[in-house]
Amino acid sequence: MAAILSHYSTIGFYKAPVSKGLLGCMFITSLALNVPLLAHIKQFVVYNVSDIFDKYEVWRVITSKICFLDTKDLVCGSLLIYYFRIFERRYGSHKFSSYLLATFTLSTLLELLSVFILRKLDFHVTTLPSGPFGLVFPLFVNYYTDFPRVAHAYIMGVPVTGKTMSYLLGLQVCSTSRGSLVTGVCCLLAGLICRWNLLRVTDFIRVPKFLASFAKITLGWLLKSAPPQEGVIPMGATLDIQRQQQLELLEQQRILSRAREMRENGQIQARQQMAQGYAERLVPASAQDSRLFPSSSSREVWENVFNLRRRRIGADNENQWNILFSVAGSSLESHGTIQPNNVTPVVEEKVQKLVEMGFERQSAVRALETSNNDLNAATTILLNET
Repeated sequence: MAAILSHYSTIGFYKAPVSKGLLGCMFITSLALNVPLLAHIKQFVVYNVSDIFDKYEVWRVITSKICFLDTKDLVCGSLLIYYFRIFERRYGSHKFSSYLLATFTLSTLLELLSVFILRKLDFHVTTLPSGPFGLVFPLFVNYYTDFPRVAHAYIMGVPVTGKTMSYLLGLQVCSTSRGSLVTGVCCLLAGLICRWNLLRVTDFIRVPKFLASFAKITLGWLLKSAPPQEGVIPMGATLDIQRQQQLELLEQQRILSRAREMRENGQIQARQQMAQGYAERLVPASAQDSRLFPSSSSREVWENVFNLRRRRIGADNENQWNILFSVAGSSLESHGTIQPNNVTPVVEEKVQKLVEMGFERQSAVRALETSNNDLNAATTILLNET
């Protein structure tokens, strides 16, 4: 469990004000309905489809999406919003809010259409779960397609990845009742349509720029989160979480040490090749030349010797600075401040694949250099940084 949750809880809601606002609104509205003074309002928040189609209470379509009535749905939905906040950092707050508006609208229409068809087939569904499921469940499509599966452990041959917890939470909500299953399927269909922009839905349903600017001016200060502190390793509340964090730190140190080894091996090979080249250039053309400058070719040999001496003096000074920088870099790496550069060039195809997943190109190149072009290890490093 610690391995699954560890890469989700590093930097909070930094650069994710929309997710922070949604999570806060859900908690406030859900707690307000449990206050005895406002308990009578619960009846107006129930998603009763029979009243919508028979009594034409269309307003229930809006009020039923305000908050979660079931505590289980509130907990699972809040965790999923916290997990999916990474999409807001990738898309930006404006594009992310527009995407949520499109999926929310489309999933609501699909729910009403599905209930209408089921009623025609004499398969009556009286109520659907209340809550903003249309803001959460469609993101499972992007979560499945955009993020690779990196296994952390195996249980009876079944891989347990960093995405397993999210899928289990969604399955827990969808398996509650028939209504929740209908809602979950409609939300996933809405996510598929918006993911590939079928019928150009996301081009028509968007948050206006003036409204986004107004929200940023009025609510930005309230929803803004401070940047994370670099170099500080958060420790878990339990021994298991702390042990898992220590294992992850050891794994990162192992990757760094492997990168240092490859860098040093590359430098040694380059020095050997350079020394061999100089030795070939310094061999005299004739073994019988014993005078100081018997010929022009011998004079060139001695000039090479003197030039080599000057190069060695400059190289010695440069090596002293390299040793000093290496010691300082190793000290900083031990504190998690910097990462060493790998001599092995990165594979452009893997860089493009990580960029297509949503990571920045500079971060993708640095992760591939650190992991020696290991795509799974680079993905794990980027997810941990996220």
